[in-house]
Amino acid sequence: MTKRELAAATTRENLLETAENLLQQKGYEKMSVSDITKASGVAKGTFYNYFDKKEDIIFELNKRHMHNLSGQLIELSQGKPDESIRYYLNNFLQTIVDSKVNMARQWVRFITASSNQEKWQYDKGLLKKLINHLIDNGKLKQNTPVDDLTSLLITEVYGIILSWCITPETIEPVQTINKFCDLQLDFLLKPYIND
Repeated sequence: MTKRELAAATTRENLLETAENLLQQKGYEKMSVSDITKASGVAKGTFYNYFDKKEDIIFELNKRHMHNLSGQLIELSQGKPDESIRYYLNNFLQTIVDSKVNMARQWVRFITASSNQEKWQYDKGLLKKLINHLIDNGKLKQNTPVDDLTSLLITEVYGIILSWCITPETIEPVQTINKFCDLQLDFLLKPYIND
């Protein structure tokens, strides 16, 4: 990496870290690009060298949080479908829990306030990749309804996150997804598992 590339990577990282801190402090709606650049110690125009709009930096933070899980998709697709999908859902929700409820509330606000569906499509796309890998590895049948199954599972996850944001003292996201998996996952997958 050249000095210029290293400086650019450092500036981008600084913007991301600052945005994440401000997101927790101020919330999505109250945080502006000016706030991010001022707290980062860079000119406002510098922000636009890396991101087109505030939503882009928020989406990038989401991808960063999910990076470890997305890197495990191929390995996960080698296992039993129910165990692989349960592991994925557990770790997805653990990533959210590790970010703390206040950050989850900001993500919910961002998702509902945003006119684009990038976060939904990204989250759905990761799970869809896992299910497609399970099909490619012969763990699930070719006729598995990937889109329907993915939408159903991500909707469940989003519902758990929303419930946790509303009543964090009564909802434990990872336990809740495990209860869902205990009650529903085998039933959902059974017609599509290759014996």
